[in-house]
Amino acid sequence: MTEAAVNIEPEFEEVSLSEGSQRQRSSSDSIACRICQSATEKSRLISPCLCKGSLRYVHRDCLEHWLSRSGLTHCELCLHRFQTYTTLRYGCMESLCVWYRHPGNRGLLVSDALIYAVLSFICFILTMICILVLRFQSTHRNTLQETLASTAVVCFLLLVLIVYLTNLFVLAKDHIIPWYRWWRASRRIRLSEITLEESSGSSLVV
Repeated sequence: MTEAAVNIEPEFEEVSLSEGSQRQRSSSDSIACRICQSATEKSRLISPCLCKGSLRYVHRDCLEHWLSRSGLTHCELCLHRFQTYTTLRYGCMESLCVWYRHPGNRGLLVSDALIYAVLSFICFILTMICILVLRFQSTHRNTLQETLASTAVVCFLLLVLIVYLTNLFVLAKDHIIPWYRWWRASRRIRLSEITLEESSGSSLVV
């Protein structure tokens, strides 16, 4: 029994040493991204700034997402400025969907649509009344009094149309201008190829 035990112990030691070397090798090959803190192969990480040690490694997507959210174009630790360019975060139709997905903007759209429907109905009724009055007056003799009345009806009809179009313009402006400003301001910051080449070169040196 003792001989068997003696013969088994060296084999166990060899296995444990080989497993330890494999773990050490795998731990040296995988490094954690400083933003998402997930262990990743070193070849999939970049080091675009002047930070040293494990803080220098980061995913490109994680860094671009952080730069887009923070609005910065430099590292918050070493203050190294990245070579970046900006692109629109959303397309035109996609931005409209995202904008009106917000409860506040969607509620404002519904309320303004109801106001627009009421104004359209009132404008239609007044227009029909003015047309009927003008048609009725056209069947009678063209006296001065009837001519003045027809002119007043036409002026009133023009006033109704001007008020209607003005309200329509104001309602549209209250929606278009805030959305357009938000859409143009919602930009995604991208790392330029110069920064990526510098980061790959620095990682090769290390």
